[in-house]
Amino acid sequence: MNTAPLEQNLTCPICAAEQSRPIPFRDPDSGLRVLKSAGYHWRLCGNCGNAFPTQTVSLAELQQYWDRNRVIEDTPAADTETVWQSRWQASQVWAQRTYDFLAPFLRPDMRRFLDVACGLGATVALFRDKGWQAEGVDADPNTRQFHEKAGIAVTIGQVENLQPGAAFDVISIAHAIYFVSRPRQFVQRVAAMLKPDGLFAVIVSDLLSSLSDSCPGYAHTWYPSADALVYLLQQEGFVVIARRSMKGSIMILAKRGEAAAPRAFPRRDYWLHMSQAWRFKLLGRPYRCLVNRLKKLLRK
Repeated sequence: MNTAPLEQNLTCPICAAEQSRPIPFRDPDSGLRVLKSAGYHWRLCGNCGNAFPTQTVSLAELQQYWDRNRVIEDTPAADTETVWQSRWQASQVWAQRTYDFLAPFLRPDMRRFLDVACGLGATVALFRDKGWQAEGVDADPNTRQFHEKAGIAVTIGQVENLQPGAAFDVISIAHAIYFVSRPRQFVQRVAAMLKPDGLFAVIVSDLLSSLSDSCPGYAHTWYPSADALVYLLQQEGFVVIARRSMKGSIMILAKRGEAAAPRAFPRRDYWLHMSQAWRFKLLGRPYRCLVNRLKKLLRK
């Protein structure tokens, strides 16, 4: 694992605070949840509640990671196609949920849409079908075939490498903002690419839920709770106008405006990080087992 040291030693990349505490993370070599590892570990900011690694991953390294881990190797073509089709069906569901979440805030004069980390492109295709000038960007080269099948405009690469140009009415990013190499600069880039009255939609997994067994890992560049994400948006001049929880995800909609002073809950988030393993063991795993059993019964 090749990583570069933080530009400022153990300084939060969101708020630049120096106070932080170590939290559990997924060791990139063993795959186990650990608290510390030689030369690499994760910390929780004591000011904004954002989690960040002590070493950063470059854009080039992230691209290599995606190229290596998303290619399905040594798998029969028929099985590979089944996997991709399953992903396409799931992405269509989330595309509709995203549109339904945004719909009450869309105006007739809005026409330009950008989906960052668009995956197979289902959300881009849905907006295109509804009359929008829609486009996407994604780092995974394996998704190109689906973009071509859907006839949508997608750039393969990192959004950080996009040149700010035409302004967009809506920019969205779903389940991917924790893979952006420089989150604060990314939000600033979004602000520069949005029209003054444009909307920014962010969908994240409820990472600290008792129903989740996830924890920070090598592919993550930061690891925000929903409140830490709102802190970042407000810090960069966005006002949150809608927030909804759905199916283990949190949907946030923001626009440029006179934002309130950012609020954070680092003590609560620290407890949630430190207790997540046993909360999942006591609550999350039994709940998942019950849901799976009910699904099997309903299929009979």
